[in-house]
Amino acid sequence: MINTKHPPKDVLPITCIFTIIYAIWATLVSSGNQFIHDFDNTVINFICNDKPENIKFATTFTNLGNTSVIVIETTILFIILVVFRQYAYALFTAGTMIAANGYNWIIKHVIARPRPSAHHLVSASGYSFPSGHSVGSAALFGILIVLTILLIKNRLLKSILIFLWVCFPLLIGYTRIFTHVHYPSDVVGGFLEGITFLLLGYSFLYHFYLKEKSDR
Repeated sequence: MINTKHPPKDVLPITCIFTIIYAIWATLVSSGNQFIHDFDNTVINFICNDKPENIKFATTFTNLGNTSVIVIETTILFIILVVFRQYAYALFTAGTMIAANGYNWIIKHVIARPRPSAHHLVSASGYSFPSGHSVGSAALFGILIVLTILLIKNRLLKSILIFLWVCFPLLIGYTRIFTHVHYPSDVVGGFLEGITFLLLGYSFLYHFYLKEKSDR
């Protein structure tokens, strides 16, 4: 149930801001801007190391962001929402994930950025920008944050879940850099793209469902 005393707010203005930021970032990456080059080198030097325990964690945890895993997780979430007759949320979930990942496939081939030349610690194919793992995890766990805010009433449980949902994409993004399959700018671009589509999906949800329901 939606809290009618504090109805959800439209996020379309924030969506526009994120769209602009993402467009600027993608332009800088595609043009080979020196800022992006310096940013990537700085982050890589800070994050990457040869510690066996870090390598083990990164090469294992990164699998949680694989496309097949994200698809399975999304499908399970979709089915759960349908079973509990949360049809609007189910459509929000499916629509956001399909749009985010579909656009990601297109922009990857438009920009066609090669992956880092350093030895990859996990297998990876295709172009580098944006990071598909980062797009998928940011969108999916962003959806979980939205659903948690809207559906969970207990404040402590809500806070714990939101914290967990935030940690997952951040850690997945970290592993993509650590395993040398993506530049840091790929991960940032993936997060920006995933969040942009999340906000866009939520804006549709707000205008076509939440606003009407909170006004009743």
